Amino acid sequence: MRTPDLSHAVRIARVEVRRSVRAVRSSTTRTAAFGVALLFWVALPTVGGGFLAYRLGQSLPAIPFEFPVLDAVRGATAVGWVGLAVLSAARTAGKKGELDSPEGILTTVPARDAALGLLLAEYARMALVAAIPVVTIATALAVGAGVVTPLVAVPATAGILLAVALSIGFPVGIGVKWATMRSPWLARHKTALLVVAFGLYFLGVTSQAFNDVISLLQRTLRNTPLAWFGDAVLLGLPGIEAVPVHVLGAGALAGILLPTFAGVGIRSATTLWYADRAQVERDEPSAEAHADRNGRVAPGGTTDTGAPTSAKSGAESASIGERALSAFDGVLARPTRTVTLSAWRRAKRTPIRLLYVAYPLFFLYAPLRSAFESGVPTSLPALVALYGAWAVGAMVLNPLGDEGAVLPATLLSGVSGRQFVVGHVVSATLVGVPVVTAAVAVAGALSPLDPARWIALAGVSALLVVAGATLAVGVGVLFPRFGTVEVFRSREITMPSKGAFAAYSIALLGGAVGAVVVLVPPIAGFVGGLVGFPQVVVTGLGAGLGVSVGLLGPAAAYRYATREFEEFTVD
Repeated sequence: MRTPDLSHAVRIARVEVRRSVRAVRSSTTRTAAFGVALLFWVALPTVGGGFLAYRLGQSLPAIPFEFPVLDAVRGATAVGWVGLAVLSAARTAGKKGELDSPEGILTTVPARDAALGLLLAEYARMALVAAIPVVTIATALAVGAGVVTPLVAVPATAGILLAVALSIGFPVGIGVKWATMRSPWLARHKTALLVVAFGLYFLGVTSQAFNDVISLLQRTLRNTPLAWFGDAVLLGLPGIEAVPVHVLGAGALAGILLPTFAGVGIRSATTLWYADRAQVERDEPSAEAHADRNGRVAPGGTTDTGAPTSAKSGAESASIGERALSAFDGVLARPTRTVTLSAWRRAKRTPIRLLYVAYPLFFLYAPLRSAFESGVPTSLPALVALYGAWAVGAMVLNPLGDEGAVLPATLLSGVSGRQFVVGHVVSATLVGVPVVTAAVAVAGALSPLDPARWIALAGVSALLVVAGATLAVGVGVLFPRFGTVEVFRSREITMPSKGAFAAYSIALLGGAVGAVVVLVPPIAGFVGGLVGFPQVVVTGLGAGLGVSVGLLGPAAAYRYATREFEEFTVD
């Protein structure tokens, strides 16, 4: 393969970086998310790393002999290299391994130039993020130790280390993309596999397993060539006997790995872009295909008779839901069951649209970590109940927007407002109630709570799920969102509006807090201490708030959503 044209690759990289900056600046949500990411990936390492580097420099060369500075830095460097390679592979397997306009670029420059451009763009993006903490740590170490060597050694080592890690991660990510593109099964279930991977990652982070893996990697890799870059970081510091041979070996290792894996990545990318994609059966028919002979269309792509009109695979998968709803033949009308099935089909076709319900899990990090380390705390069952009810309701927080292009047909299908609202509530609660109740019961049984308390809390959680789903439908109708937003892997999906998220979350949180302070007296005492009220007063206020949100709020939301659906007009 011919050598890529560096000038073409640099221009492509420059354009890709500019597009990334514009994409962040074009959306308030993305800007806020990027700011939060910078807080954890830039601000904390800058302040914490700079302080530790300065103290380390001050302690040299009189640092206690029993503290193995060189071994610690070697292990951290090796783990950092592996971590950067994994991060690069994950980002490449996502959006960063794709061209924004492949038809235009691949007909203008050779594919190898475009592949090198993507690799350079990713290096530039990650280098810009890492520049501030790296320079700060280098400066703090140099000032603390009173030498200038770290001002050169630390940034140079970090830059080379990043380049090698990206060159290794890039072909790995391309390989993952190739596998998901060529395998029909992986192409069809890649979103579900992503959700499972995220769940395993979160489980590992909240448990001791993640720390155990990091410690094992440090012990295993600090005596391998992967750790030789640690000697380069500490080169020239007083009292640190960095091995010059290791520094030269790290440079030679980078000189071999960087062009080798970069070449493999470039060749892999060019192969990927010209490869045929696997043919995946879709069970999402067009709106025209859903119409019956009278021209009427039922919600979500079914005829007025309630029979699914999707492809064979979709019909087979939907039959599971139909069998589950068959027990409610005498309770739920056929149009109501059709709305429920349609909501389930949408969730099955595009599960990534429900991925946002996992974001609040990060707020459960502390209690889950405590549960793994020292037992289930008293507060965990209540937190599980609150999160479960919120997540179930959030799945139906945009009922009108979720209809998408078939919304006009849904409005004309003859489905009443009551059937539309009940169908969405049933679609969420039939799945959510048993899952949330079981999770609360398990957490309660493992916690110090009395059996009567956690059994009552499990029962209240089931009611909270139903109330939350009804409330969510009403709030979603009040604050609908019909436009799409870009999510993982450039997917465009319809998500609930910010107003719906805020109103629903605040209302449900208030009702849940009210119910919890009534059922768990220690929490009522804690809240009373915070606000300065007696526990009896807090319990009474909590009962009133819980009844208002749990009964009055859902009733009002039900009536409002029913009326608005029947009176809704499409501009």
